[in-house]
Amino acid sequence: MTKIVVQGMNGEMSVDDDKITIKHTAPLFPGKREVTLDIHSLQAVVYKKAHILINGFLKLVPKGDNPMLYQTATLHQMGKDELAIVLRAFENTNPKDAEHFYNYVVGRLNQIKAAENNQL
Repeated sequence: MTKIVVQGMNGEMSVDDDKITIKHTAPLFPGKREVTLDIHSLQAVVYKKAHILINGFLKLVPKGDNPMLYQTATLHQMGKDELAIVLRAFENTNPKDAEHFYNYVVGRLNQIKAAENNQL
């Protein structure tokens, strides 16, 4: 598996096999600058696609958290979240990277859940 990197307005998110790294570059970011997670510690990924005039975001949801809470989250909230990056609408370097990242992580989460169900 090759490394997938998504550039956002406030940092970048990358996945390499089962390791996800989030690096924040915003100067006044209140949380950790770099967060590394194992994909097994996630429950879901919330992805709001950036369109021509509307920014979007990628948000990792850890186990025990409700992913539905983030369906109506604002970009301001996501800009302060350690597990999210904001995707810029008109300066998004490659929107296909965000979709590729999302599809890969969701696919891996589905594989992990299927494996857990088979063990029961």
